[in-house]
Order: sequence, then structure tokens, then C-alpha cells
Amino acid sequence: MVHLRTSSGPFSVSAAALTVAVVGVLLTTAHATAATSQRPQLLIGLDDDRQDNTAVQAGAVNNQSLNRTDILIGGLANDVMFGLNGNDVIEGREGRDIILGGPDGGTPPGGPPNSDIMFGGPGNDVNLWAPGDGSEVFIGGSGLRDALVFGATDRETTADPETDFLLPTLLLGVPGFPQGIPTANVSDVTSFCTIEASPLPEYEFLVRFLGVAGNLIVTVRVSGVEQVFCSGQGGGAITFADLTAPFPSFVVISQQEVSELNSLVGRMIR
Repeated sequence: MVHLRTSSGPFSVSAAALTVAVVGVLLTTAHATAATSQRPQLLIGLDDDRQDNTAVQAGAVNNQSLNRTDILIGGLANDVMFGLNGNDVIEGREGRDIILGGPDGGTPPGGPPNSDIMFGGPGNDVNLWAPGDGSEVFIGGSGLRDALVFGATDRETTADPETDFLLPTLLLGVPGFPQGIPTANVSDVTSFCTIEASPLPEYEFLVRFLGVAGNLIVTVRVSGVEQVFCSGQGGGAITFADLTAPFPSFVVISQQEVSELNSLVGRMIR
């Protein structure tokens, strides 16, 4: 699968940017083209704004980089977006977008900085958080069924030659997503989630992800998000919180109920 690559500066565009259409997926290297595409895209951060990039560092002793931060901007259709390492800023825009700020885990340079800020848009978007990612922000947008999912992302067994990263695997055959969708194991994760009203005015809720012993691991700030899917304490279950309820809390649900609540998430998780 050829991946659509974007560079890390805001709206950084090459005049020689190449676009190629393959199996209905637009492939490009330019931010501006990606942001106006009317076809589904797979967008992957380059992680190229880093200290060992001599063009960025310019011979300075102090770090001049943004430590692998990428800016990814989706188009008008259903995009799948991977930020990889760094504190990424990702905006899905129109369509039903699937956004992963990472996956950030693994050997160095995996891990911090790994706190991403992600925006959905007017469609029903999904933000997938995986172990190894940091505390993050997901602003769902005006969709009626924006979802935050906590789960162990399924990943390739061979590193991608361009990023040297074990990228998420992509499930093909899902209508509207010719590029495929990432999948994740939720029920086998032993950690669990809680939810509380946000003390910060920018957000509606804080979703806490805790280890099996109750130790706090990360906090995801959300606004404009209607659904959260998480694992159950000790594993063996999928739990769900309806953020449109007066006092949202997590309850155990079946795989069939996942699909009934959100058909796209139903294809993504198990």
C-alpha cells in the first residue's frame, strides 16, 4: 500500500508536488493538495522536524526543532491520519475521519513528546488512542457521533521503509475507505477508563485511562465528542460511555452493541 505523505510545516507545499490516483485513493506529497482533496486519503506524518535535520538545526547548539511535530490537514472525504511521534496537530475536516496521533510507543525515538491535539470536523470522526500515546486533546466537531477509542492498535510486523516504523495495519473492504481502516484490540487490554467534567473551560470532559491497579496513565481532554469506547478493568470486556447523557459513566457492552452504536467503530475494534 502506497502511503500519502505530508510534510511537517504548516501548509508547506512543493511546486513539484506529485499527485497520483490509485484505487480511488489520492496520493500526494503536498499539504495544500491534501487539504482540498475530494478523495479518501491516507496521511502519515514525516516526523522530519527534528534535531538531526541539518536544514532545521542550521548548525546551532541548542535544539531548533519541534521534536518531530507534524501538522496534518485532511480533505473533503474520509481520511485516515497517522501522526507518529511528536506533539502533532491534526485536523480531519470534512468526511468521516479516523485519526491516530501516534502510534508513539516503542523504542526511541518513540515515547515523549507524544501529546497530540486533534480536531475532527463536521463528519462522524473517530480518534484512536493506543498504549504509548500521551495525554492528548480530541475536539470532535459538529458530527453527531464522534468517538474516542482506547485500544491496542494492530500493527505491521515489518517496519515501513520510509518511516522505519511499525505502522498500523489497514483493514480493506470497508465502504467509503478504499485506503483501509486501522483496527485495535480493546477487550484484551487490562486498563480501564473513567470520566469527569473538565475543570478547564476549553473542554467538556476529561477521560482518564488507568492501569489495572488504578494508577493514572494518561488523560484525554475532549469536547464535541459523543462516544467513548474503552477496555474493562482486568480485560475481557469493552466498555462504553455516552457523553450526551446527563451523568455519563462506563458500562460493559457486547460487540454487537458496539456496531449498533457506531458502525465504523464496530469494524475497527474487538
